Amino acid sequence: MTIPRWWVTRHELSKGSRLFMAEDGTSLRIAPIDVLRETRKVRIDLDALEDTKSVKYRVWTYYMQGADQIEVRSDETIPADVKRPLREIRMDLPGLEVLTEHGQSITFCVRGADGRRRLDDLILDIQRIALSVHADGMKAVLSGDASLAAEVVTREAEILRSYRAMIRKLALCSINPEAAHESGVKDSRELITYALLARDLNRTVYHGIYIARHMARFHGRIEEGDGRMLRSMSEVARTMQTLAVEAFLGRDFSKAQRVMKLMTRVRNLDDTLSMQILNQAKDVRRAVTEMLIAREIRRIAGYTVAMADATANRVFSADADAE
Repeated sequence: MTIPRWWVTRHELSKGSRLFMAEDGTSLRIAPIDVLRETRKVRIDLDALEDTKSVKYRVWTYYMQGADQIEVRSDETIPADVKRPLREIRMDLPGLEVLTEHGQSITFCVRGADGRRRLDDLILDIQRIALSVHADGMKAVLSGDASLAAEVVTREAEILRSYRAMIRKLALCSINPEAAHESGVKDSRELITYALLARDLNRTVYHGIYIARHMARFHGRIEEGDGRMLRSMSEVARTMQTLAVEAFLGRDFSKAQRVMKLMTRVRNLDDTLSMQILNQAKDVRRAVTEMLIAREIRRIAGYTVAMADATANRVFSADADAE
């Protein structure tokens, strides 16, 4: 196999230079090992940004794009009341630590966050969080436990940490064939379906949070009959979510089809519950809360259908290659 001279020159390769090669669908990915092991560094000009929120957003973004070191620098001494929230960014991003700190700068590095964990393991992490948030949110709704609902709402920060770690892993797999190989990705096209699944799975978590948020604001008890309907909707939606993730990871289109069929059940329950609430409503605030909770459950179910679509894309693209 002959490697183009321009590519050899660009990467300053010579006889004996080590290359990493991995199969990528019908292609072969080749990269200089020394280049893959280089530290990816970025610098953020603190003086060019309006506030620390903008800096925090930049750090989050560079982290998710796969940066190894992120330096925040100013031409002037960074005040203590600015440095403090910058240090706290570590709490938002798994593996982020302060590497060095000077009067005019603070440099973060990422250690131990990427490791050799497979993408499937990270998906399962988000799935566990999503199901527990949904289950505990519904437990708060059905028992009228506003304190439990309020606790569930506080889990949002941890959810974001897991999601950002997942996006970072996807970014690293897209730019580094060695990382992709270690993560179990044999075809870079799969990164698109993983990204779609991660996005939709993350949305199910947020709607689970909103179930709890509606209950925390209500501070009351829902109607017993309406509660039974909400429980039924929730159970079907959680079954759909479990099936959707199993279908994707197992490349099982039959499970994806079951998800799509169950969506009809959720729609019917939602329509019936809406009419029931409107016909029997005596407390407007309670009625609105119940309908908002039903809406969140239906949205969770809708995102599981999108996850089933990702499974179909994954399965059928593999079948097309086989032909």
